[in-house]
Amino acid sequence: MNLVLSLTERCNLRCTYCYYKVSHETRSLVMSNDIMEAAIRLAFERTLSLNQRFLNITFFGGEPLLCMESIRRGVELAKGLVHEQFGEDVLLGPPTSNTTSPKFRLRFAVNTNATLLNEDIIEYLKREKFRIYLSLDGPESHHNICRRQVGGAGSFKLIEPHIPVLTKLDTVVLSVVTRDNMRSLSDAARWIQAQGFRNMTAAVDFDGKWTGEEFDVLAAEYTEMAEFWLELKRKKVPFYLGTIQDKLKFRLTGLRHRTSSCQVAEGIVACAANGNLFPCTRFITSKPDAPYILGNVFDDPAHIWNGAVARDILDFFSRDKEDCKGCAIRFRCHAHECACTSFYSTGSIHGVSPEVCTHERMLAAICDDAICGDL
Repeated sequence: MNLVLSLTERCNLRCTYCYYKVSHETRSLVMSNDIMEAAIRLAFERTLSLNQRFLNITFFGGEPLLCMESIRRGVELAKGLVHEQFGEDVLLGPPTSNTTSPKFRLRFAVNTNATLLNEDIIEYLKREKFRIYLSLDGPESHHNICRRQVGGAGSFKLIEPHIPVLTKLDTVVLSVVTRDNMRSLSDAARWIQAQGFRNMTAAVDFDGKWTGEEFDVLAAEYTEMAEFWLELKRKKVPFYLGTIQDKLKFRLTGLRHRTSSCQVAEGIVACAANGNLFPCTRFITSKPDAPYILGNVFDDPAHIWNGAVARDILDFFSRDKEDCKGCAIRFRCHAHECACTSFYSTGSIHGVSPEVCTHERMLAAICDDAICGDL
């Protein structure tokens, strides 16, 4: 089971592509201790009902490090629930190849821009074996194009001192590709790998405004990225470049994104600061009339897991989209497979964005042409 806790709507940055950018000044809600405790208990009980032996808890925002005490409280509560239920020590962190223990496993993660890190927080994250999802676009000239402070200044200098230690932790670099920064994307990927990071994914900001000429520029950058990844592979240098590898993985294994990579398939609930629950992270908002609200943490669990929205999610997983029937890449395409992408690009989990469709066809072709022929 996967639980995402949006601890606060507040953020100390003003990234240009942020989907909350138009409402930053009015977004100030902070999750109460009661709501956080109810959400963790709900997710733990759901985990037990599904006969699962793991619970992944991700602290999200806004910027979650603004609520460090809430993070500490949530971690101790989750560990206490496991100990109370099973009377055993808690296994923390990801499973390893030689892990055969039937013990319940907790894994904590945090999505952060890293600007608020200090030695105390870093030691805590290390001790509790956190995975860190780091918002970092690349070197200073690339990163500062979009990731800015409240006054408009770039944020790279606030992150730079922490990069050496972050490369030694369980860190996944999450980069965002926009029409403003795409021309230096492949160089940014090379720079991120050169710092010592081993895991990176670059996701496109689908804003409905991409032109054919801009996709041509992005295609050239993707081709460079694919060749870079292949170069590392030949040298046996470990670097997970999700943008390229995921498309390749689904082709070579015959797996599909919905059932092997989408957390919704294995169970996820995302909790907004006001306690409302959603199917995944991109749906999160505290607006009372928001679409796709599963329920609230204080509702009857039967309503949450079996209500109209839950049934709609099951329907999404049970059939192909009409617009995608017969498409050869649909099982590795975000326009078809990812409910989050469909929602934020069309307003419905059942929608298909022509912009996303064009992008996915382009990226799949680049991965196939540049990589598959070499294997």
